[in-house]
Amino acid sequence: MRRHVAIPLLVSLAACAQHPIPRDRSIELTVPPASAVTPTSLPRELRVVTFNVHMEPAKRVIEGIRSDPALRDADLIILEEVHRDESVPASCSGACGLAKELGFYAMYAPGHATGNGSDGVAIVSRVPITGYEVIELPYFNVHFNSGRRIALAATVNVAGTPVTVYAVHLENRVSVRDRRKQMLPVLAHAERRTTPVIIAGDFNTSPFTWIAHVIPILTTTQDNRLEQLVRAHGFATPVTDSGPTHRYMGMKLDGIYTRGFVTKKFATANARNISDHLALWARAELVN
Repeated sequence: MRRHVAIPLLVSLAACAQHPIPRDRSIELTVPPASAVTPTSLPRELRVVTFNVHMEPAKRVIEGIRSDPALRDADLIILEEVHRDESVPASCSGACGLAKELGFYAMYAPGHATGNGSDGVAIVSRVPITGYEVIELPYFNVHFNSGRRIALAATVNVAGTPVTVYAVHLENRVSVRDRRKQMLPVLAHAERRTTPVIIAGDFNTSPFTWIAHVIPILTTTQDNRLEQLVRAHGFATPVTDSGPTHRYMGMKLDGIYTRGFVTKKFATANARNISDHLALWARAELVN
């Protein structure tokens, strides 16, 4: 009798642990005031940052970016786990708040509902962001904390050349095969573009593979196998030697992949310890 009670209870609890699709899936666009004078094109050599901000409010995200010398001069900032509090009318996401503080442009795409609003990915840029598209990624039910995964693609100008930028956040507790499967729509989309490309985000390439999405097995192959796939589709993996991008267990979860750029330098940054992730930055030069 207890088993008959326990099984439905576990199923119910697992269902409650899934993040639903957000009620409002529209793109949030932030632009500087009309009176602001902003550039229309980024320099040929630009600083790119990717940072999982762990759902921190805009005030903390601003603090982390502004206080770190390696981040404060960024031209292009890719953010993951961006939160938007939708309990307040006309609310502004963490990316929106950062863009307003810096006088930048921002695009936020909600991935799934959580708490009092939504979490998603964003692109924050010193120059206008155009031509956006949300890419739906394959869903994996990892039993708890599952949610809709997306990538955001948009265009910015670098030295007068259109560049396609992707903000990506892949699932956590999946195998190498499933992680590669979730990444493929991004790579396929980027392959169809004739522009230079920057793909950045939290790819969750932990040193584990997973039994039933719950039991971790140490393999240390996730990052290598994903980067092999990225290179096989014609993209460079210039920050492979970045070292850990997470504060615990030396995990390298985040990355920057490119086409049409030469990466001159890269490193991680603390961003005043606002997140469980480190920020990852790269100085990349557009190839003629």
